[in-house]
Amino acid sequence: MAATIFGFGVNEMKAQPGLSITRSESGGWTATHEIVVKAADFADVVPNFVRGTLLSSVDPNVPAPFDSFLTIDTVTFVRTDGDLYTFNVTATGGTAQFEGDELTPGVEPTYTLTGQLSDVSFSQHPKWKPLADLDKTLLGMLIAGLLTYNIGDGVLYLNNEANAEVAYIDQLAGADAIEFATRIQQGQTTYQKSAYTWNESTEGVDQLTPQQINKLGKIATPRGTPPEPTGTRDWMLTSVSQSQSGELYRTNLEWTLSEDDGWDSFLYDT
Repeated sequence: MAATIFGFGVNEMKAQPGLSITRSESGGWTATHEIVVKAADFADVVPNFVRGTLLSSVDPNVPAPFDSFLTIDTVTFVRTDGDLYTFNVTATGGTAQFEGDELTPGVEPTYTLTGQLSDVSFSQHPKWKPLADLDKTLLGMLIAGLLTYNIGDGVLYLNNEANAEVAYIDQLAGADAIEFATRIQQGQTTYQKSAYTWNESTEGVDQLTPQQINKLGKIATPRGTPPEPTGTRDWMLTSVSQSQSGELYRTNLEWTLSEDDGWDSFLYDT
């Protein structure tokens, strides 16, 4: 709490010692500051603390270059001894981080690689795609409950109201199809699929550019140093988010690595 201060002029705002300015790992700046005013002037000075106002407008001694871009974000105030009000100010700001769809030189983004598993249908398994069309159809009928697979004799039977064992006219041919059928008959129709994402976080005064907005859902090479995929695997920009604190924009771009065959260039190419 600030000490009682005498000698105020009309509507004078007295900045207190202890201005703190912190830079985040993504390049944004956050400052905390205390400004003291007379209680009698409270109503007159409150408009000076509107969100987006330069911090230097309430304290001309904010050092350069922060005086030109730190803007007020949040303010709390408390009545203190000596018939005064102390404004506890948080200000945020940054510099330009984008030029078109590229980063401005000097910007220092943070990058995160994430790998995770998700439960998906057998039809997305790498061993499903090479199956013969008939085997895929029969496995689909098995999943739908139209057929039953007898693991003991390796025969597909038609499900019917009479519960009669009637072998289906078509049977599985491929070894992998039989492996899938065994698991489906045992109640398993999904597996754990791996996926990798590469995330870029930046902070600055720029909103998303049109170039970045237009690249969502397109095959694109991530910035930074993501792992080099083997074969024909490639990346797609799959998520874009941006939040605002005062005049500081926090931007997150996320790319997802494809399966072995790469993303479908017909559907997702730029």
